[in-house]
Amino acid sequence: MASKDILVAIIIKLMIKKRIIFSFYAIIYLGDTMVELVRQNFKTNKKIYNETKHNLRKKLDKSIPIEHVGSTAIPNMYGKNIIDILIGAKDIDEFKYISNILKDMEYIPSDKSKTDIYTFFASTSDETKSGDIHIHLVLINTKRYKDFLILRNYLLEQKEEAKNYSNFKKELIKSNITDRNEYKNIKSKYVSDLIDRANKYYKG
Repeated sequence: MASKDILVAIIIKLMIKKRIIFSFYAIIYLGDTMVELVRQNFKTNKKIYNETKHNLRKKLDKSIPIEHVGSTAIPNMYGKNIIDILIGAKDIDEFKYISNILKDMEYIPSDKSKTDIYTFFASTSDETKSGDIHIHLVLINTKRYKDFLILRNYLLEQKEEAKNYSNFKKELIKSNITDRNEYKNIKSKYVSDLIDRANKYYKG
């Protein structure tokens, strides 16, 4: 049995032992990186978000918006089970202030996607896995900030779109893609089109 098959078998045995049961569970490898997809537990993830928000609120001014976004903010969604949190900054000074606080709280910034209006923070420096927290620090009144909220609200309101997106991710992870960038590009294209439909919907 190949080493990757052995790893999958061990994971499944651990899931059964710990009584972790998902209606769908899949694993693919992109290069040497394992990507897992599960039916996410909305109630559990909302609880994790609320606890994280509570801890963030202890450090941040009450006027700073903190939002639950991403697939864990949508009921009955399949995904990598990552808690995505959006934090808005009103200006550059507040952006730097929040960034420094997040670093003090040991959230790790990434330079890969960093821009003047956006910084990504992760709860760990290890490879992304189920239960991790990703924080998106974005300037308010920018398209990027609005798109996070528009997409979440659209999927909450349009159940069929949410179902289609969830099914798309399941089919994508079942495909023969082995390149991480290809996987990201295909998914990003779908999300970009989804955001376009959401914007058109709300503009009437």
